[in-house]
Amino acid sequence: MLVSVCMIVRNEEAHLERALQSIPASFEKIVVDTGSADRTVEIAKENLATVSTFQWNNDFSAARNHSISLAKGRYILVLDADEVLASDTEQQIQLFLNRYPNIAGTINIENIIKDERHKHRMVRFFPNRKEFYFYGTVHETVYYNGKPADFESTEVTIYHYGYNEEMYSSGSKTERYLEQYQQHLLLYPEDGYMLYQLGKLYYSIGEWYQALDAFERCLQINEQNKLYYPVMLVMLGYVLKELGQSKMAEELLEPFAYIYTDFPDLQFILGLLAMETGKIKNVENYFLRALQMGETSKYSSVKGVGSFKAAYNLGVYYEITGNKLNAMKYYTQAASSHYRPAEERILKMN
Repeated sequence: MLVSVCMIVRNEEAHLERALQSIPASFEKIVVDTGSADRTVEIAKENLATVSTFQWNNDFSAARNHSISLAKGRYILVLDADEVLASDTEQQIQLFLNRYPNIAGTINIENIIKDERHKHRMVRFFPNRKEFYFYGTVHETVYYNGKPADFESTEVTIYHYGYNEEMYSSGSKTERYLEQYQQHLLLYPEDGYMLYQLGKLYYSIGEWYQALDAFERCLQINEQNKLYYPVMLVMLGYVLKELGQSKMAEELLEPFAYIYTDFPDLQFILGLLAMETGKIKNVENYFLRALQMGETSKYSSVKGVGSFKAAYNLGVYYEITGNKLNAMKYYTQAASSHYRPAEERILKMN
């Protein structure tokens, strides 16, 4: 057995089968249930998973470590019930192992939120050895011999549907995570990363004022050297925009455009804000910079802000300023990625 896919679940009858069926047939499936009251366990068994139970103790790492203790494969791949593995997973893992046979790997995770895809990377793949384990009660991290594990990047992709409003707003998952985050922050109120996660969760369900509070607290901690920080700034900008404070968002974010010069999402939102605040001369520069930077794998990012979405907004800018030739050029560039708003603008202009 080469790979064991390890999952911890609770009350996931609506999503678990989709996740399990995305796992390659040659991989071992391990499902640890932490207290389901629905058909989760039955669905896991029907899909030929090895099933175990674990008494929930508000510690994600403890549950994760129990799940990997059951694995028989030479490598571990971690999956959640509201996620799906890409169809080329087996091939991509083999390619990674050909280069890095004894090291942990990051997985590309695409969070599908309404019509957008937010991308980030996490260490989800590692050798099945006792030196590798999870640490942290929430947003658990893969450790190796007492330190965060070194890693390389795989080309494995996981599609995550859990941030969709309809899944979080009506379920217990939001409450569970909020409780975990808040308990952690009572003990560690200066944990900027956890404040970012708290704000991101509120953001995902449209609770703008709660998200604003979390992000502003994170802003004060000012960990500009951490990878989460520019992502938090952009999300704070969108929250302020939603609350009708585009000018405030613009003033806050403009200085950071000269610090994070490889982050297209920052240029992109500044372009949107310039549209709203009437600084039309700045719009072209921001979206052009986003296009020049291109898509990023360094930061968590919204898919398209360094490509088709930036091109589309340049098309809008040129159309409203009377440059129909450039408008068609950038609409066509965006439409080449099958971006429907651009395709619609081309039809209307024609």
